[in-house]
Amino acid sequence: MAVLASVAMDLVRDKEANKAKMTRFVNEAAAQGADFILFPELALGGLPENPMFIFNPNDAFYQHEVAEVVPDGPSTQYFINLAKEKDIYIAWGMTEQDPDDFDIIYNSLVLVGPEGFVGKYRKVHLPLTERIMMYPGDGDYPVFETRFGKVGLMICFDKAYPEVARSLALKGAEILLCPTAWPSIEPSEDDNDFKAGNVFSFARALENMCFFIDSCVSGQYEMGHSRIIGPNPMQICATTGFEEGMAIADVDVHGEIFKARLASMAGSDLLKDRKPATYADLVKPNRRNPISGDIGQFEPTV
Repeated sequence: MAVLASVAMDLVRDKEANKAKMTRFVNEAAAQGADFILFPELALGGLPENPMFIFNPNDAFYQHEVAEVVPDGPSTQYFINLAKEKDIYIAWGMTEQDPDDFDIIYNSLVLVGPEGFVGKYRKVHLPLTERIMMYPGDGDYPVFETRFGKVGLMICFDKAYPEVARSLALKGAEILLCPTAWPSIEPSEDDNDFKAGNVFSFARALENMCFFIDSCVSGQYEMGHSRIIGPNPMQICATTGFEEGMAIADVDVHGEIFKARLASMAGSDLLKDRKPATYADLVKPNRRNPISGDIGQFEPTV
């Protein structure tokens, strides 16, 4: 059994204020016996002031201002000490400074635990103005061993691409961690309505028959509804509302995955029953995937 927590959090453009709030949530989770807590995308430094479809250089300057190297930067070292003190794993989104190039930053997810620094991931799929401000990661989707299970790391828009979650699952991930700042222009009172951010989360859990943990920014125009989703169809272990809060659940990670892969969907194991030898077209160069060369040389694929 493992006690998992996911936070919906209002962010400000003040690193120390966000860090103080994150610390309060860590203390609250630890007091409830949590093994792990996840915070939203860019939780440490905060989000750009402008909507992500409007580029303002000041937003880029700010992200550079709050960026830190990982793991040697002060914030990562702070949360390492907190994780050791509280005997809990902590994962959060932040802007990472490239250690070798002053003008390169990444949208990163950092994971620490009682043993110290565990690992990090740099977001690969950058939407809209994010691709102007930041560099993508190299696509080495990482999986790390923890005392509560094997965790795979991804960030926000990555969950729109099933290949990311599948890559993590094939590497053995039992729990997919996905901090987000997914917008919700017209909030609904139904936390499971048909919105892309919701659908992607449930789809990634279902198709890989593993746990999926969302942690989304709350507040104006943000979706909130940080969730812990189980490996069975539409299995919600815990969720928050649109407002700031923490979802926490005591789950049997291996037991639920075992049950999903053996007993749900009429016994169809969606990992075991794959036929990867038939999927070669997914990685072939084509008009929608111009890996190299002139796009005109490729024949359209069906």
